[in-house]
Parts: sequence; structure tokens; C-alpha cells
Amino acid sequence: MVQMPRREYRGRAPSTSASSRPIRLISPDAVLKRRRANSFELATLLCSFLIGNGFAALVVSGYATREVANNDQRRVSCPFVPEEVEESDEEVKPTPPNKYQLRQPPDLRSQYLLTIEEEKVAKLRAEETNREAAAREELERQEQPPHDPKRGHRVHAWVAILHNAPWCYKPGYRESTTDPITGEKIRPPPSAFFLEPSTGFRHEPSSPNYLAIESVWNQHNYYVNKQDPAAGIAAMRWDLACGADWEHFLPGEPYELREDCVIPEDQDPLTTDEEIEKEKHLDLPISWVRPLNVSRPDFERRFPEDGTKVIYFKRTIYERFAPYRNLIGLVQRLTTYETLDYQGPITRWEWYENRDDLLHQVRIDYRTDETEERFNKGRPDCLRSLRHRAAPNDEYVLKFFYQYRFDALRTLIYHATYIKEHYDRRDDLLHYREFQNIPKDPVTKEPSKLTHIMEKFHQNPNKVPVKDIAIRNCFIRENKIKLQFHYGEDCITASTREFIKPPKSEMGEEVPYDPSCTSGYVSNPWDPQPTQLDLFLLLKEQLKAEEQSSRAFCRRVVEIDTMLSERRKQTDSPRLTSSLYDPLRNEEARQLRLAKYEAAKAREEQLKQQQADFLAPYFLRLGDTKKRPPTRAQVMRLYRDCTADLRKFYQRLEEELRNRCDDLITEEQSLKRFLSRFQQHFEDAEYERFIAEGETLERNKHILQMRLENIQDEYRRKADHLKQALREDERLKPFFSAELAECEPSERSDYGGD
Repeated sequence: MVQMPRREYRGRAPSTSASSRPIRLISPDAVLKRRRANSFELATLLCSFLIGNGFAALVVSGYATREVANNDQRRVSCPFVPEEVEESDEEVKPTPPNKYQLRQPPDLRSQYLLTIEEEKVAKLRAEETNREAAAREELERQEQPPHDPKRGHRVHAWVAILHNAPWCYKPGYRESTTDPITGEKIRPPPSAFFLEPSTGFRHEPSSPNYLAIESVWNQHNYYVNKQDPAAGIAAMRWDLACGADWEHFLPGEPYELREDCVIPEDQDPLTTDEEIEKEKHLDLPISWVRPLNVSRPDFERRFPEDGTKVIYFKRTIYERFAPYRNLIGLVQRLTTYETLDYQGPITRWEWYENRDDLLHQVRIDYRTDETEERFNKGRPDCLRSLRHRAAPNDEYVLKFFYQYRFDALRTLIYHATYIKEHYDRRDDLLHYREFQNIPKDPVTKEPSKLTHIMEKFHQNPNKVPVKDIAIRNCFIRENKIKLQFHYGEDCITASTREFIKPPKSEMGEEVPYDPSCTSGYVSNPWDPQPTQLDLFLLLKEQLKAEEQSSRAFCRRVVEIDTMLSERRKQTDSPRLTSSLYDPLRNEEARQLRLAKYEAAKAREEQLKQQQADFLAPYFLRLGDTKKRPPTRAQVMRLYRDCTADLRKFYQRLEEELRNRCDDLITEEQSLKRFLSRFQQHFEDAEYERFIAEGETLERNKHILQMRLENIQDEYRRKADHLKQALREDERLKPFFSAELAECEPSERSDYGGD
């Protein structure tokens, strides 16, 4: 499987003559090295990659328009212009219909005059539509390319991909339908679509860019088109097995293309291959082209020249840059213009990658002088986009990923004289807050002063409307707090309340309350009027909320100043990041990881080759043997303990297996007694089930007996190996004497086996 090449990896070289085919073609491997080729070489390279990926691809030789043959896209609309989708900050909820609606007042105007007025308006609209259509037609006429005297004679090559090709097994490119009469599965006739190798764009057969087809070829055969060229490419049939439409050049093509490709059941499958061998009269040479491979550095550099590529579309210039080509991380730039000669820029989009500040896209509108920056997820401030305009309207619109912020801030609009905040899904149901202030004095450096706070809340279903605040207005200069509550059921007005705050000089630990300093209105006359205690508690609550909002304003100003200052630093001195697993930029880290891996692998191999040290845990009991060498008695005790531990381990295993074997014998005997006593009371199926259970018990007992014998043999083998290893141990050789030989007979007698 080979990887699909990107169309920007290779360049386009014009043919020597527009009406003649090239006299020679270089190999696809040479095209990858030169990165410059004509249309036939590019089509062959692209077709090779597509065939390697399982597509039924063909190289098409035919005739195309002047623009396609010369790779001139200045009359083609740019397909990469992003579509602007307006994002609404607030969800628009549909309002339920109200059955209690006032009737519309009667229309007392003259219907005759209204009809005359409508006819005038319709006439003006029709004239405006005709003028726009005429202007559009005139513009299209002026933008049409000049007459091509060689139209229909410009040779070009492109790639065709077939649907429902007999030799294609790519998922999604081979379909079958069911015959409604017979119910059998039938394969629709093959169809095709085109790929332009110089641009990578897809075209349908009805595209006006391609005029005629002479021949096609792939890895199987070379096919000459025999269909009427006057019918056009859109009416062409793509069944290559049909001899009336296509003439194959080489005999012996795969049997999938033959009309009698279904092999009878009584026929040897090799017969078809033998027939093909009989028809074959030419052995093609083995391909001399090396496997197509694009190295990692070349794939990253992508573009043939210096890592950049510029494409001129209709009123659009599209620029591409290789990753890490520039220090700001720019990879794409698209600019739209007003005229065909690229005068008067309208909008510019820039795309970035590998930025430390996670900048993804920048949009510049030259008409409104507005700049918008968009970021990916992962920033500490959760910033999503930043939009601002130049002076005098120095306003910043910041949008955040509110799901990851503790304050659930969605949108922030910042100006020197006001701050607007939009929230989403807060616990306190706050969804909008606005601060109005006197801007900071640039001369005296006096900080900004807050003058007005307005907060809006969603309705709380757990509160009665007369106590559920909808809008809170805090007038700092006027020393007033105005509240508006949510609308109650069947109410056309909302309850309100206004407080005049006491002077700060009179406010101590307790808030002074004057009933004359408050006024309000209750919309529902059946709701109880608030008491003085309720109003006093409400005033304390609003004073506390105002203080919290004032502190939130100070924090927000500091946060905005810090964020904008940080953005200016990131814009002036951008930094790029690279992945830890990027071999082109983290070669040292990669070599270090490989060295650690090789060291760990070598250590594992060394441990596998080393002999096990049986005495290591026993020598630890003696402490540091270098400072205090062990005595003969200690060494003999170590030897006996080591052999005894091995013997005890196998004794426990043998005891466990014997107990399990005894349990099976007891269960088998009880089953035999049960069957001999109640044999006449069982049906045949139940009796056979008991017999099968007895056979299972017998088989398990036999397995346990074999495991007992294997364990005894394994113990004898390992005991001999342990004694041999202990005799050859350098630490025990000086202490070996006749005592060791005396220990051996007793060891054999301790572990008895059947």
C-alpha cells in the first residue's frame, strides 16, 4: 500500500507543443525526484498511487481546453474560500402562540391605490432585476477568455476513476442492485469521474474542460476509444470489455473483462489462464521503476520551489507554505480582490499551525478594517476568538470556550467606556452583565471609574416572579439601585423596586434603612405587599451583590489588560512548537529514546543468559560477607536450607495434588454406589448423563496421577541441577568436604515418591 501524494508536492511543466504528445515519458520515480513534469507524467504518477491504493484508475489521453492544458486557473472560482457562518450567542427560543390576541384594526385604505402602488413597486423591482441581470451578463462576457484558435487540438492527459469496474474491490466503488423481476443481483454498468493531476480537482464527465478522449491505459492493457466523438464525453460508455466501444491493444487481458468471465463448475479454473497464455504473444519487461516513496523531509517541504506555492484563481490569490517554512507558523494565505487583475483587496484569511499560542486562523476585512483571530482549544484563558477594529472604534470582541471556564463566560465585548459580558448556563442564572465606566486617564494614570452596572438573569422556576430578579441596575453616581422582576403569569407589566442607597459616611457595621428611600410597584394586585423587613433584607442583599459586581469589574479590567498585553507579545514574537515524536526536530530526544531502548533490551538479554543465583537470598541473612566471612557451619546451614526449601515446595505441590485425587476417588465411588442402587429409576438420557459424569471424573483422576509423576520427575531433575550448581559455586568451594556428601542420602530419603 502506497500513500496518496498531495497535489502540491509536484510542479507542472508545459509540453513542448500544445497540439503534440511528448516524445518520451520519464518514470514516476524520476518525477518524484525532479518534482516537475508534463501532464502525461503527472497523470501516470497519480494513477500509480491510486492503483496502489486499490482504485480502478486509468490514464486518459485526449484533448482539453487551453486553460486546463496550460494549468491556468485565473478564470476558475477559488474552492478554498471559507464560508462565513454567523454564530449567535443567545439561543432563540420559539415563542408559543398566544390565543388571546387583539384583532387587527380594519384597513381603511383604498385598495385601488394600493394595487397601483404595488404595480409601481413590482415594475421598479423588475427593472432593477433586469439591470442587474444585464450587468451580470456583460461582466461575464467581459470575463470570458479570448477565442482559442487551437481549441480541440490541445493534447492533455488526466486520470479517470471507474465505478463498478470488474477488477476493483475498493469499498464504495463497486455496487450491485437487485433485479425487481428475477431478484438476482446485477452490477450496474461502469461509470467514471475525472481527476486533474495538476490541481487535484475532481471533474464530472460533463465538465466543459475536457473535449475528447482518444485512449486510456492502466496496469492491465491499453484501450483505444471507438465511440463517436461527436456525442461528447458525457455520453461515453466505460465498459472496457465491450469491443464495440473499446479496442484493447494487448491480448490476454484479465478474465474479469471478458464477457464469459463466469467459470463453469465442471471446468478447471486453470483453463482460463491457459487460454490467456495461448493468446499472449508479447512478454512485457519487468518494471525498472523503484517503489514510489516520499521521504519525510520532502513530504513536509511539499512544494517544488522553496517551500511556497502561489495559485491565481478568479479574483483570488491562494498561497501555500510548508510547515515551519516561516517563523510565524503561516501555512496558508487566501486573499480576495475586487477586479480580475487583483486590485482592491477585500478579505484575507490566514491559517497557522504549530503555534505556541494555538492561533489557528486570522481573518482581515479591508472594507471595515476588522481583524478576527481564532484559536484552538487548550489555551489557559480558554480564548476562542478575538475580533477588533482600528481606531476610532477601538472595540474588542472576545469569545471563549465557556464550557471550560469557571465563570461560564461566552462572549466579552470590551471598550474603553464599557464592558459587556454574555454568560451561558451559570448556577446563579446570570446571562448578561454590562459595566459602564469613565476610561483611564492616560496623562494622570488615574484608574477607570465605574458608573453603571446592569445585570440580567434568567427566570428561576423555584421562585415566585415577584421575588425573582430579572434586571438589576446599579447607578454608582446617583447612588441608586433599580430592580425589575420577571413577569408573572397573566401579567402584562413587571414588578419593580428602587432603592436610594444611604451615604457611605452613615454606613457602618449595620446598614441604615429609611422606608422613604425606597419605592416600588407590584404588578399582580393579589400578591402580598413586601414588609419593611423584607425590603431591608432585600437592600442588604443588593448592596452585597453590587459590591461583588464592582470587584468583578476590577478583576475583569486586569484580566483584559493582561490578555491583550500577552496577545501583543505573542503577535510580535511568535513561538512555534513541535511534537515530541517529530523525528525531524526532536532527533536528539529520538536518539536518547532509542539508546534507552537498546540498553534495556541488552540488559534483558544479559539477564536471560546469566545463570540463576540460588544462594543470593540466603547470603543476605549473613550480612556483609566481605567484612565478616562466613564460617563452615553457616555455609553448611545455607546449603541445607536451600535444598530443603526446594524439597518443601515440591512436597506442598504433591500433597495438594494427592488431596485433589483423593476427592475425585471419593466422588467417583459415591457416584458408582448411587447408580448401582437407583439404576432402575432413571431414564436413558439421565443415565447417560451420569455415565458421562463418571467418565469425566475418571479422566480427571488420570490427569492428576500423571501430574504427580511429572512433579516427582521434575523434582529429581531440579534437585540434581541445584546440587551441581551449588558444588560449582565459587563461594562454597572452599568449604566443601565430606559433610556435603553425608547430606545427600538423607535428602533423598526425606522426599518419597511413588
